[in-house]
Parts: sequence; structure tokens; C-alpha cells
Amino acid sequence: MFRLQFVLIASTLFSASLFANQQVDCVTTHYPPYTVFTEDEPPTGRDIGLLRALSKAMNWDIEFIDIPWGRLKRSIHTEPFQCYFSLANIEDRSEYLQFSKIPLHTTQYALFYRSGIPEKQLHNWTSLRIGGMRGIRISEKFIAEYNIEPKDLVYLDSNESLVDMLKLGRIDGFVTNRVVGNMLTRHEQGIDSFVISSLDVPVFLAIDKSMQVDMEKVDAVLNDLIQAQQKVMASNETAH
Repeated sequence: MFRLQFVLIASTLFSASLFANQQVDCVTTHYPPYTVFTEDEPPTGRDIGLLRALSKAMNWDIEFIDIPWGRLKRSIHTEPFQCYFSLANIEDRSEYLQFSKIPLHTTQYALFYRSGIPEKQLHNWTSLRIGGMRGIRISEKFIAEYNIEPKDLVYLDSNESLVDMLKLGRIDGFVTNRVVGNMLTRHEQGIDSFVISSLDVPVFLAIDKSMQVDMEKVDAVLNDLIQAQQKVMASNETAH
């Protein structure tokens, strides 16, 4: 229902173009609920919905490509794709890519842990094993704030693997996107979490600098689309 409502709103914002569309290959990684890639189904997710609507306004024939996070990061410095999305503007990425000023969403991180850990230990994780996504570095500020030993950090290939390892007792907690983690653990018993406010990270659309793209128009369209999306989400929450 949310997807249908958003598509209807987006379609009223932009009229169809009379010109041939520009082919744009846009890469990200599987990251529900923002980007969802499954076999034999078109890509879905909140950010993908935004970019489908944006592509109509920009006259793009957009193709969404799912690649591993490690390869995505390397490609920025070696052979950039035309387009990246749900990407943080950090390190030296702006030397290779032109970023939207409007974020697609803000990634809010949380630490998920097995219930029963004493309250006083929630802010001192010395000797406890903490998981994270391979290719996504856990910030030094967070490691220091929670007294995590570097030797106790465990990196895995997916959020699903982090949940499995926590359930098996192989790790004591893991750090991931709050929304993603809540979705993956919503039916699990014995898992609690808390938000790590110091780790909020906005993520953007990024275009290879070799492409001629009007980024001011991109920002203007994204602003309209995100406002429309937020209204639909607020309406759905009120209805429930």
C-alpha cells in the first residue's frame, strides 16, 4: 500500500519526457528496508522507490545493481560506476563523485545484544565480542566510548549472519543500522538494543564526475519526493 501511494504521488509531480532516456547504472548493496534485492523479483525498498521516481524527472533509464560492499568501495577509486546510492559522503569520495545535498535517509546505528547483560555493562564492553558488517568499519570513537577491544571485533558478510551468530552465542552483540536490525530481530526472543546517537550518518545519491548531471535539479526533485514519502509514511502510521 505504501509503495502504491508513493508512486501515485510521485507520478503527479513529474510529466513524461518526450526525449530518449539516458541509461544510468546505479549500484548499492542489499540493505533492507532501503534496498532489497531478491531473485526473480524487481529491486524494491525505500531508497529504490525514491530513485525510480527521480529517474522519471531526470529522464533516466535507471538500472539498479547489487554488488558486495567491499567491491563497491574499491570501485570508487578504480573504475567508478555511473551512479551510487545510499552512500555516505566520507573520506575522499567527493574527489571522484558528485553527491546530492539532500540525503536519501540518515543511517542511525544501534547495538543489538542478548538480553540479560547487566545494565552497568552496556557501556563497558571490555572482553565481550562485538560483530559488524565486513567492509563497514566501526568508528574508533565508538570503540573507545564503549571500551571495546579491537581483538574482540568480529566482521561478517551480512546482517543476517550477525543475527545468527548472536543467537548462537558466538558474539555478545553487533552494530548495524537501527531500522535494519529491528526488522531482522523483530520476531526473535531475547535480543535487546539501544541507539548509538554519536554514529548517525546521512547517505546520499552520488554520480560519477564524468557524467553531465544537473545536481541542483536532482536536489530539488529529491526534496519534493522525500517530503511526499514522509507524508505517506506519517499517514500510514496514523492509520495504524
